[in-house]
Amino acid sequence: MKRLGISVEGSTEREFVSRVLRPHLLQFDYSVTPIDIRGNVSLDKIRGELPRLLGSFDRVSTFYDYYGFKGRGQRSVDELEKAIHEEIDTSYSHRLIPYVQKYEFEALLFAVPDKAIEWLQGSANQLNQMQEAVNRCGSPELVNDSVETSPSHRMKKLFPGYDKKLHGPEIIELAGLANIRLHCPRFNNWLMQLENLN
Repeated sequence: MKRLGISVEGSTEREFVSRVLRPHLLQFDYSVTPIDIRGNVSLDKIRGELPRLLGSFDRVSTFYDYYGFKGRGQRSVDELEKAIHEEIDTSYSHRLIPYVQKYEFEALLFAVPDKAIEWLQGSANQLNQMQEAVNRCGSPELVNDSVETSPSHRMKKLFPGYDKKLHGPEIIELAGLANIRLHCPRFNNWLMQLENLN
């Protein structure tokens, strides 16, 4: 069995990897370990993390939010992934699969608003607001990038009791990866890369 380390932004992503990705990737003969870098993600911080991880695992990936990525400047999410890849020695490049979630982990919840409403015991009005946000943006992964409109801020406004670490992974576990992947092509592409590492 191969060892896959996934460098994650914080506790929410760590829970998601442990509860959802680990059992899924086990069937592809990968033992998955999340490594929590405790927020404040930047290229400088990642530069210090990746060599250690590449020395400890057969393969390494990342799972960071684009929203709040420190010093990203005008880079697109794809350019940021490329910049992460360029932080390591080229001899390790085949072992690293950088992934940055556009725009936030909570975008995945907007792919399955009915499950979010079910788990959080929401109303038809809250469901309509989640669906409307996706319809306006064109995709859950395009629910946008500001203090007022980012996926996590929308969730907190809709559900004041929403707990990112607790509820986010639970909702995705309830919904199932297949439903998330259907509506989130960037996320699906990342998972396909992980599934085909061998």
